[in-house]
This record gives sequence, structure tokens and C-alpha cells, in this order.
Amino acid sequence: MNNLRNSMMTKAALGAAGMAAIFALAGCASPPSNDRTELREAGDGWPALSSNWHDGGKFVDPESVLRISANQTKDQVRQLIGSPHFSEGFFGVREWNYVFNLYTGNGNDYLTCQYQVHFDRDMALESTRWRDAQCPALLVPIEVEEVADEPREEKLTLSGDVLFDFDSDTLTLEGQRAVDRVTQTIRNDFVSPNVLIIGYTDRFGSEAYNLALSNSRAETVGGRMASQGINRSSITTAGRGMADPVVECPGRTATPSVTECLRPNRRVEITVTETAR
Repeated sequence: MNNLRNSMMTKAALGAAGMAAIFALAGCASPPSNDRTELREAGDGWPALSSNWHDGGKFVDPESVLRISANQTKDQVRQLIGSPHFSEGFFGVREWNYVFNLYTGNGNDYLTCQYQVHFDRDMALESTRWRDAQCPALLVPIEVEEVADEPREEKLTLSGDVLFDFDSDTLTLEGQRAVDRVTQTIRNDFVSPNVLIIGYTDRFGSEAYNLALSNSRAETVGGRMASQGINRSSITTAGRGMADPVVECPGRTATPSVTECLRPNRRVEITVTETAR
């Protein structure tokens, strides 16, 4: 297994074998360690885990965290993930802190993660961040497939449902982190990468609309990767709409069960080829 596979969280890694490294670092429930007891005083902006209102953290629906987006109001944030888990004050507060427990996909094992929400002067959501990198990786898993050894080639697949909101070509906050994670890994592990980004949709909607949306989403991912250090001339993007489905699902209308079945088809595939000789 090469560096690219080892450096990111894949769907397979959420299974028994791949999570071993994370558990070795974080433990089953990531209990607070001595170096986290006075985090805010240490200057990194995080409150001590021991001062939160929940005993060890609160389990949260990952879909609710994925729906957090820029410009949301405090009421909208509260509806999705609840009130902050620390005493943040009453007036003009621009930072909310949470402690979430996230299941790893390996039985009942979970990680305890600190999550922070920042608001601007108008109290609209400006940004979010995680204390530990493995936490957002649980929300946006990445499939990695080794395509060839010579030239070295790998294909990475990300769910379009978590990269983008419905009917949108704007990356979500967690989608941005996922693309940045892929970008940094490519920069670390490839000398001269050639990157092909292909966007796909499911079969609902017109062919022309789906083709345009998938192309726009691929362009968005490519633009983000270029802004994070990948040479734009080495990035090629394309949209293929509803072509090349991964799964086939019965049903002619977009009922919740059918759209859920078709989720694997709504994806972005990133193929990275080493061009250095």
C-alpha cells in the first residue's frame, strides 16, 4: 500500500483493518489527554474538554454536521446540531464550541471530536474547524483505487452528496476540507501529477441539465485544487452526467428510497497519474 492510500481516510479504511492506526492514536473514544486539559490557555483557541456540559461528548447525526454551511444564522445552526457544549456567554458571542462523538463504522467504536463554529459581526456563520484531522475524514470518506503501477495511477472517488448541496455546484464546508485533503496528499506523494476530474449525477433530470451540473462541479473541484497548489495546467475536468452508473436501482420517480439507492452514482472521480520520469 503506497503513501497516497496510507495518508487519507478511505471508505475501506472505515472498516476493521484501516481504522487500526487511528485507534492506536486516538483510542476507542478519544478520551482527553494531559496536553488537552488547558488548550485555550495554551493559545490554540480550544476550550478544555473537561469543561464541556456533556460527559465525554454528545453523539451527533453526521448528516446534520454536513448540512452546516456559510451564512447560516445561529438559530439555523442550533436546529441542526444543537446549542454549544460550553459556556460561551450571552451577547455578541462569535464562537461556539462542541464535543461530538462520531462512529467510525467499526462496530460501536467512535471518536470524540472537538468542533468549532465561527460567526461574523452580523452573526452569520463564517467558518468552522475541527480539532483533529481524522474527524472530518469520518464525515467525507474517500475511496482509493490503484489503477496502475507504471505509470503510477490512482483513482479517488468522493460522494457528490457530501461535496455539494442538492442542485448546487458550490462546495460545502466539509467538501472543501475533503478536496483540500486530497490536494495536499497529491502534492506530498506525486512529483509531477496529471489530474483528471470527472463529475457524475444520477439519472433523474434532463440529460442536458445533468451534463451541465456534473461539468460545473468538476470545474469547482479543479479550481479548488488549483488554489491549493496543484498546477492548473495539469488539471483536466469534465462532466459525464448520468453516464457510467455504478449502481442500477428500480423506480421511475425520485422517491427517497430510490434517490438513496442511487447515491453512489452521484460522485466525483479524481484520477491522478505520475508524469515525472
